[in-house]
Amino acid sequence: MSERLRRVVFAELPAWQLLVLAAALSVLSAATLFDWSFVAGRDAFWLFPRGTIGGSQNDMAATLAAYLYYVQSPWRLPLFHVAALGAPAGTNVIFMDVVPVVALAGKLIHTLTGATVNLYGAYLFLCFSLPGVAMTLVLIAARIRYALAAIIAAAFATAAPALLWRWGHVALEAQFLPIGALALYLFWLQPRAGRLVERVWVAYLVLAYLTNIYLFAMVGIVWLCALIQRRLNALATTREAFGIGGLTVAAVTIFIALCGQFGTENGLPIAWGYGYYSMNLLSPFMPQQSGLFPGLGGVIDANGGQYEGFNYLGAGLLLASILVLPCELGWLVRNLRRHALLAVAFTALTAFAISHHVYAGHRLLFWVPVAPSLNQLLGTFRSSGRFFWLIGYAQTAIVIVLVFRRARPVMALCLAGAACLQIFDVQPLREQIIASRAAGPGAAELDRAEVADLVGRARRIEVVPSFQCSANAEQRRANVELMLASAWANVPTNTLYSSRQSYGLTLRDVLQAPDRVEQMLRASAAAYCRQETDRAQRGGDPGEIFVFLADRPQQQEIAPGVACAPLSWARYCERPKE
Repeated sequence: MSERLRRVVFAELPAWQLLVLAAALSVLSAATLFDWSFVAGRDAFWLFPRGTIGGSQNDMAATLAAYLYYVQSPWRLPLFHVAALGAPAGTNVIFMDVVPVVALAGKLIHTLTGATVNLYGAYLFLCFSLPGVAMTLVLIAARIRYALAAIIAAAFATAAPALLWRWGHVALEAQFLPIGALALYLFWLQPRAGRLVERVWVAYLVLAYLTNIYLFAMVGIVWLCALIQRRLNALATTREAFGIGGLTVAAVTIFIALCGQFGTENGLPIAWGYGYYSMNLLSPFMPQQSGLFPGLGGVIDANGGQYEGFNYLGAGLLLASILVLPCELGWLVRNLRRHALLAVAFTALTAFAISHHVYAGHRLLFWVPVAPSLNQLLGTFRSSGRFFWLIGYAQTAIVIVLVFRRARPVMALCLAGAACLQIFDVQPLREQIIASRAAGPGAAELDRAEVADLVGRARRIEVVPSFQCSANAEQRRANVELMLASAWANVPTNTLYSSRQSYGLTLRDVLQAPDRVEQMLRASAAAYCRQETDRAQRGGDPGEIFVFLADRPQQQEIAPGVACAPLSWARYCERPKE
C-alpha cells in the first residue's frame, strides 16, 4: 500500500504536461470568478468598472478611458503620448496604468479593423490564470516533475491573498511576472544555460515594463541578482557579465525612451507617500479577510495607507511553512552562497516594504528620520509595501520544492491539505471580486444618456474643476464619468486622472530646487486651477462645451453669448455655433 501511494503521489510527467495541467486548473479557477461577457468586455460592469481595494473607486474606469483614447489615437513617438487626454498638453498614458502591452494590442486591432475593443476582461482573466503556470515553471526550473506538485503550485498561486486583494488596480494584477522571473533566475543559474535565456530575459524585462513599473522593478531586481550570481558561481566571467548586463540595460533603456517615459510632459518621477503606503510587520502572518478566521477582522492598517502593504500569506502557506521550517533553515544555510545576491535583495526589499515607519499592528515601534529630498526620491515607489510580493511567492516556491525533494508521501499529502486550507481561507476575497463584478457600474453621478448626447455634439469637453482640481468624491466621480464618455467618442478633454500630476512642474525644476518641491507643486497646482476657471469664463470656441461641477464661475461671470443648461446636479455651457 505504501509503495502504491508513493507511485501516485510522486507520479512524474514531462514538463509540457505539467504546464498544461497547471494551466487547466488555473483557467478553471479563473472561470469561477469571471463569465464570458466580462472576458469579452461586454458586461455592464465595464460601463464604469470599479474595484474593491481602498482608493480604487475611479482607478479602473480612468484606466479604461486612457486605453480607449490611446487605441483611437494615431501612431506616433513617443509611443504612448496621447494629445486628446489632458488636452491641450496631452499625457503619456503609461502614467495611468493602461497596461501598455494590452493597449498596444488594442491599438493594433483598431488599426487593422477599425473596431475599438475592450481587452481588459481577457487580460484580467489571464492574470488570474497565469500565476499557477508561472509557479509550475519555477518547479520545472528546480527539477521537480511531479503532477501533484504542479497541482499544489497552481492552487497556492491562484489563491495568493495579495493577488485577490488587489482587485481594482488593473496593471498590478499581473503578479505572474515576478513569479516567472524567479523561474528565469533558476534557469539562468544552471550550468548549461545558453544564450536563449539571455534573450528571454530581455523580452521579459520589456514585457514587465509594458505592464507596470512596480512589476518591472521586481523583475529587474531578480534579473540583476541572477546576472551577478552567475559571476559569483563561476558560470560567467566578469567580462561576460558586464557585456550581457550592458547590452540588456541598453536595449531596455532605448525601448523605455521610445515609449516616452523620460519626456518632460510626463508626471514627476517623485511623489509623497513613502512610509505611508507601507507594510505592517504583522501583515504577512496575521489572518486578514480570512475565511478560516473571520472573527479576526479586516486589513491591518495602522496609518490609513497600509492597505497597500497587504501581504497576508494565507493560512495554508503559513501552516506549510511551519511544517518545513527546520528543513528550510538547513537549506538556507547550505545554499546561502549559491543565492547570496537574492538573499540580500529579499532582505532589502522587506526593509523597503516596511519603510522607515515601523508598525506592529496599530503600534508604531520606531521611526527613522529621513531627509525630505530623500523621502521624495523614495516616493518614486511610494507604495513600498507591494515589494514583499516577491518574497511571498518565493516562499511558496521554496515550500513546495523542499517538500517534494524529500519525497515523503505524508509530507506531500500534508502540503496538499494546506493548499486546500489556503483555498478556503481566501474565499472572502474571491467573493468580493464576484460581488464587485455582479454589482455593475453602480449609480452614476451624471445622467449617462445626457452625458452621451453632450459628448456626441462636442468638439471638446472642458470640465471645471477637472479631476486635477476636484475637491470632493462627487466631483472626482463625475470627472471620470465624463472622461470615460469622452474616450468612447474620442472627444478631447482637459480632465486627467493621474496619481503623479505635475501641473506643469518639470523634472528640471525639481533637480534645481529639490528641497522646494512641495512648495513649487502647490503653487503650480493653484496657478493651473486658476487658469482652468479663466478659460471657462471666456466661454471657449463653438463646439467646446464646459461642464461645471462647482458654483464658480457663476453665470454672470461667463462671457456674453454663452448659453448654459443643467446637467443632473451640475451644469454645462457652450457658445452657439454660427
